[in-house]
Amino acid sequence: MRNLLLNKTKKDFAIALIIASTAAIAYKFGVQERRRSTFQEFYRTYDADKSYERMKKMGVFDSVNKMVEEGHLTK
Repeated sequence: MRNLLLNKTKKDFAIALIIASTAAIAYKFGVQERRRSTFQEFYRTYDADKSYERMKKMGVFDSVNKMVEEGHLTK
């Protein structure tokens, strides 16, 4: 019974450390790396000018459409 709390705390701390490390490694490889590769693929093929023109034609930018009508920008 001597040092029971101390010994149990050491054991519980070691178990918690192992579980937390395992969860962190699983998150890194299961979520973070997959997300990173998805973003890299997206930005490798992303054309900002093409996307801007598509959104402008759809009327997303109200101020751009007004500037085109006023003659400040050309289509």
